Order: sequence, then C-alpha cells, then structure tokens
Amino acid sequence: MVLRGKAADAVRSATAASMASVVSVVLLMWLRTSMSYQHVKGLSLKDALQELYAQGGVARFYRGMIPALCMMPLSRFGDIFSNELSRELLSGSFRAGIVTMFASSLAACWRILITPADCIKTMMQVHGNEGLALLQDKVAKNGIIALYDGALGASWVGHYPWFVTYNFLVGFCERNRILDAHLQNQNTTRKNVRRALIGLCSSLVSDVCSNAIRVLKTYKQTSIEPVTYLEAAQRIIDKDGLRGLLFRGLSSKLTANALNAMLFTVVWKAISERMAMQKSQLERKAG
Repeated sequence: MVLRGKAADAVRSATAASMASVVSVVLLMWLRTSMSYQHVKGLSLKDALQELYAQGGVARFYRGMIPALCMMPLSRFGDIFSNELSRELLSGSFRAGIVTMFASSLAACWRILITPADCIKTMMQVHGNEGLALLQDKVAKNGIIALYDGALGASWVGHYPWFVTYNFLVGFCERNRILDAHLQNQNTTRKNVRRALIGLCSSLVSDVCSNAIRVLKTYKQTSIEPVTYLEAAQRIIDKDGLRGLLFRGLSSKLTANALNAMLFTVVWKAISERMAMQKSQLERKAG
C-alpha cells in the first residue's frame, strides 16, 4: 500500500508536469526552433532568426508544433515520474546524486521510447516544409531505426544534470530555511520566487554540461544521410572548430531553457499542489 501511494503521488506530479509543459511549448516554440536550427547550421541567433523568417515568416518558427505538443508532455511525464518516484523510494537511503542517477536511468528508457516524436519535431524545425518528406525518404532507405537517430543523446544526459541540481537545491533551501522553504504554509510570492530560481539554476547547469551532446544529437537526427556521433563531431569541428561543438546555439539554449525552467517549475508545482489539495478534499469527504 505504501508503494502504491508513493507511485500514485509520482503519477500525480508527473501529470501536472505534462500539463505545465504545454504552456512552455506554446510560448517558447519559436526560440526552440531557432536553437535547433543553430545546432545544425552553426549560425548566430540573429542570423538564424533572419533565415527562418525568410523561409516562411512567423509560421516557420512553429513547424513541428503538433509533434512538439505530443512529445513534450510525454517527455516531462517520464522525467518527473522517474524523479519523484526515485525520491520517494530512495531519498532516505541514498544521497541526492545516487537517487538522481537512478531516476535518470528510468527517464532515459522512457525518452528512447518516445524518440520518434522528437525526431519528427526536430526534422520539421530544421528543414521546414520538407522535413517530413526528407524523414520519409530516410526511413525508406535505412528502415525504422532512422527514427531513433540521436536517441542516446536525448536520454540520460538530458535528465541527470537538471534533476541532480534541482534535488540538491530543494534540499538545500529546506535545510537552510531559504525563502520559507521549511514552512508548511508558505508565502505564495516567496514560494514562486524560490521555485523559479531553483528551475533557473538547474537549467543553467544542465545546459552548460550537455550542450555538446545536444548539438551532436540534433545534427545526427536531422542529417539526410546516416552519420555516427563521431562523424557528426568531426564535421562540426572541421567547420567551426571545437568551439562550434561546445558552444553552438548555447546562448539561445540558455535563454530558452532559463525562461522555460522558471515558467515550468512554477506552473508544474502550482498544478501539482492543486491536484494534491483536490485529492485531500475528496479523501476527507469520503472519510
């Protein structure tokens, strides 16, 4: 019963996260499209914005919107469920880094399963109207495995840095009584500021640590011909040097993910608390 209750809590939090992710997709899709385009083309944000706009105006920034609205809630559900369940079951026995490592392994398996949706989204972001046709040709030539290009780069490394920072900062704020983190009844403004700052710090750490892998993932995923990670890295380095591999699109990524992390963390927790309150009210009525 205890395990079932903890799993139910994790599902509720993950459901809230998937709902919150829809908000971030709608508001920040244009910036994420620019970031993916930079990862492949090696352009500055200004040049990427100009090229994308020239290809189709404002609508060009929203190519891949439908698969993004499918993929992001699923991705967030898996990420948050893995993290919350791992914290519920393991936090009393292991340190935050070990708990998050276990959570990241669970999340990685989930992300690999939903990689085809991410592949469709990214192809449409980078190649625009031709994206789906190019992907169909790629699948026809190389089989269904083409939909999983970049799966490894989108799995474990995308989860661990964010959540190990998040879990550490949540515990740090509670232990040190920062912005009312230790209180049961918290001031709403302080609570939201604390959550936004935790989301921001988690995003900054994750982006800096994982950008090179993300660049390789996007390049491999959107390449018309099959390429290995090593070949993708060599092509990028030949064109822009090691700096290109490490820093392509990083400024856009920092901006997009910082905004997304603050927005997502606040909305996710607000929805999660609302759902928990409704559950508590139903239990009191039933009792």
